[in-house]
Amino acid sequence: MKTVISMLMLCLLIAAGLVQAQPQPTWVTTGKSPKHPQDLYWVGVGQGMGAKALEEAKAKAKAEIAKQFKVIVSTKSKLVQTEKIVGNSALMTSDLSSRIEAEVEKMPLIGVEIAETFESKVTGKAFALAVLNREEFTNTLKAELDAEIAKIREKISSAATLSEKGDIGSAVNAYMEALALAEEIGPKVVFFNIVAKGYVLPEDVRPEFIESQVRDELSMISLKKAGGDNQKGRIGEVLPEPLTVQALSKGTPIRGVPITFKVGDEIIEKVITDEDGLARLAYVVQAQGIKGNKGRVTATIDLSRLSATLRSELRNITTLTFDIQVEGIGSFVCDVEMADNDITEGQNAMLAKMLVQALEKNGVTVKRNAPIVARGAFTAREAGTVQGLDGQMVLQDITFEIFFINRNTQSVLSSVAVNAKGLGRDSEEALQKGLNALRLPPAKLSEAIGKARLVSSGTSSAPER
Repeated sequence: MKTVISMLMLCLLIAAGLVQAQPQPTWVTTGKSPKHPQDLYWVGVGQGMGAKALEEAKAKAKAEIAKQFKVIVSTKSKLVQTEKIVGNSALMTSDLSSRIEAEVEKMPLIGVEIAETFESKVTGKAFALAVLNREEFTNTLKAELDAEIAKIREKISSAATLSEKGDIGSAVNAYMEALALAEEIGPKVVFFNIVAKGYVLPEDVRPEFIESQVRDELSMISLKKAGGDNQKGRIGEVLPEPLTVQALSKGTPIRGVPITFKVGDEIIEKVITDEDGLARLAYVVQAQGIKGNKGRVTATIDLSRLSATLRSELRNITTLTFDIQVEGIGSFVCDVEMADNDITEGQNAMLAKMLVQALEKNGVTVKRNAPIVARGAFTAREAGTVQGLDGQMVLQDITFEIFFINRNTQSVLSSVAVNAKGLGRDSEEALQKGLNALRLPPAKLSEAIGKARLVSSGTSSAPER
């Protein structure tokens, strides 16, 4: 029995020695794998330590392949002949390098495998080898591009059919949707030609072709003012009548036409024409853009998807102007404070600056120790994770509320809230991106200012919408 036990112990010791003496794979130090040649695979090596060393190593190995894509894009994107691949429309070529980088950032690494792992019994370190088959990856990417091109063609075909039926508004919208898809696919096509070659965006789905169709459709549309011009109103109050635009084609009302109402460069609201071709805006008078006691609102067919050249060409035939006489103009003074927000001093200062600028655009005088205070309150919460090229990305939902408060009584006179989302590699980055995405809607802010003005001056009720 002792002999058997001795033999077993000897075997265990020999086995332990063999494990201890297991040679370290060459890919740990070289970053190359003979089994996975670089002309056929992208290869990444990751290293980890601690209780979850192997998991960390695998994640880092995959991230290493993602880094290679970013390096390839940054070094080769300007060498690709983009005009031959995606056309010469500014919608495609403008800021293309950064758009490709953004596309790569959110692209899931489909097909990445952990081919080998190694754990050192001496150092406690773990290593992982991630591989991505080049041909399989590009075939998957090509299939996705083919599917997206099919969607664009489907939208264009639908638009042509609607146009033939005389449904001009819906035809324009379908072409705009096709244009959005074409613009979105551009960076993906260029990326394909960076990592592989030979994919060209067909001419019948390029933005310049789609824009030519849009030009033809819009040339058949005319706009006219159908009510609401030359009204009188006070800042922060809703005008008695809505600003009303009618879209027509050869005298026939057109439904489904997107109309954008703007004050200066600020978009107030986008409204779709109804069955009678009418788009109505219940306008809250804003201080922005007022000269003397005159205000102005422009209404135009929504051309935001089009190139700057085509927008300029079409603006004269697709834009109307409503004049407003502003009454009772008086200075509204308030202080700006930030609540005890759970963010950095720099981020608080950024929000305060944004609020001050927005108030001043609305004709508000910002003054320390004023009787009315515009107090900014910020909240954020994690809304889950999203799988991206660099692994899991954190999503933050953020809310910024502005309360107009009577300093003496601390009563809330009015308020407005805005929301945004941020996506980052961690909570802090997601939070900052969400902060950067925050925008204060001029119409909502103007309405809140108007209510605060009325209540603070002793008016018993705010205006009804």
